Amino acid sequence: MKDRPKPAPWWNKCKQPKRVLAERVVPKLERWRGEIWADLLRYCLIRLQPGLRATKAANADFCLLLPPGWPISKRQQKRLKRLLSARQHWSNALVVSCDDWLPQANGRRAWRQKGLLDPFLDGAIGAAEGPLWLSNALLQQLGPAPKTAPERIQWRSQLMACVGAQKWAHVPLPLVQAPLPSLKPQLASPKGNPLVSVLIPSGGFCKTIQGRSTLLLRHCLQALLSRSSYRNLEIVVIDAGELNQELLVELEALSTAELGPGRWRHERSQNPYSYSERVNKAAAASKGEWLLQLNDDTELLEPDSITSMLELAQRPGVGVVGALLLYPNGRVQHAGVAIDNLAPRHAWGGCLPSALPVDLVTAPRAFQAVTAAVCMCSTALWQQLSGLKLNLPINYGDVDFCLRARETGLAVLLDPSSRWLHFESASRSLDAIPPELELFKELWGSNLGGTWCVDPYASKWRELLAQKR
Repeated sequence: MKDRPKPAPWWNKCKQPKRVLAERVVPKLERWRGEIWADLLRYCLIRLQPGLRATKAANADFCLLLPPGWPISKRQQKRLKRLLSARQHWSNALVVSCDDWLPQANGRRAWRQKGLLDPFLDGAIGAAEGPLWLSNALLQQLGPAPKTAPERIQWRSQLMACVGAQKWAHVPLPLVQAPLPSLKPQLASPKGNPLVSVLIPSGGFCKTIQGRSTLLLRHCLQALLSRSSYRNLEIVVIDAGELNQELLVELEALSTAELGPGRWRHERSQNPYSYSERVNKAAAASKGEWLLQLNDDTELLEPDSITSMLELAQRPGVGVVGALLLYPNGRVQHAGVAIDNLAPRHAWGGCLPSALPVDLVTAPRAFQAVTAAVCMCSTALWQQLSGLKLNLPINYGDVDFCLRARETGLAVLLDPSSRWLHFESASRSLDAIPPELELFKELWGSNLGGTWCVDPYASKWRELLAQKR
C-alpha cells in the first residue's frame, strides 16, 4: 500500500492569509476598543488589506472635498488624497470617505467609526461629516456643497441617493482629526400620547439577582412600572401554564395600581415553547398603536427609555427601534446586530460602554437588525409583515423581521439612550435549540450578498477584504 501524501500545511490552503487573519481578529478586538494596543493592532490589520495599496498617482478626475472649519493642513491633505485615491482605485467607487479621530473632554481622542452616510446620525450631530474624495463629474452634477449645516446635510443625502451604496467606498481608519463635536441635542417628545403594548413572553424562570433567587417576570415588571416615565402602557403577558393564578393576580394588581384599570392582559399558549408563536399571539391580543417586545429577563435602567424609543419610531422612514442592553457586570450585551458571512452577531458584545464607538453612544444609529429582547415597532408594520415567522421559533426571528422591514424601505435604529439590563438566556431553556442558522442562510443568502456578505454599518472594514473587481 502506498503511503498517503501528507496534507498541505494550513497556511498553503489560505490564498489570502491576511484576509483570514483580519476576519478572525478584528471583530474580537472590538471588545477592547479604545485601548491603545487594540487600536494599533486593528489599525495594522486593516492597513495591510489590498484596498489601501498605494497607487502611482491620484486620479485627476477626482477632488478632495473638505468640511468647513476642519483644521487639515496641506500635508494632511496630500496624505488624504493618496489614501483615498488608493481606495477609489481598488473599489472603482465614485465617492470615498474615511473614519476620523474625535477629541474628547479628557484631552484624549477617540476613533470614530462612520461608514456610509447615516441621515439620522448626521441630522443629530453632524457625525457623518468628514473629508470626501469624489468624482468631479458628480460634483458638477450636484453643485458645490453648502456651508451651513441644514443645507449641507440635505446635500449629502442627495449625494448618497445619487451614488448608491455600491459606488460609495469607505476607509475604516482614522485618517484625520475632527474638530470638537457639537453638544448632544435634548430628548425630543413623541407625538401625542399613544398606547404602547408591552409584549412579554414568560416561562416563569427564576435567576439569582443581588444574592437572592428572583422571579424574572416580577423583577422585570416592577422595574418597568416603577421607573418608566412613559405611562400610557398596556402589559400583555403570555405563558404556557408556567405562571400560577396567585402570581397572575399579584401582577395584575401591580399593573392596575401603577397604570390604572384595563392595562393588564394575560394570554396562554397551548403549544411547545416558541418565542415567535407566543409574541405573535400576544400582539394579536394587544390594543396599542405601538408594540414593545420585551423579554422577562430585562430590567429598565433609564426612565426615558420608552419615551425615546417611541419618538424615534414615529419618525418618517423608521421601522424598528432597538435598545442598548448591558450585562449585570456592566459590559455590553447588545449594541446592534451585525451580519457578516450570513452569521448574525452582537456588534461590540462584551466591551465596556465607554469603549463603544463614540458616535454610537451620542445619537441613534442604523443597523441591519436589533434584538427582540427590547425593540419597538408600529402595530401597522407588524400586521403588514405578519409578525415573526413561525419556522424561526427561537433564534433569528427578530433579525428576519428587521431585514423584512428594511426591504420595505424602513430603517432599523439602535437608540443608545434607551438602556436596560439583560440577564441573557435566563428567560428560557437552551437545552433544545433548533438549528435555525442554516434556514436563516437559506432565506437571506442571496438578498444579503452571499457567503462573503458585508455588514454596511458595523463592519465597513470588511470591504477591504474583497478583491478588486
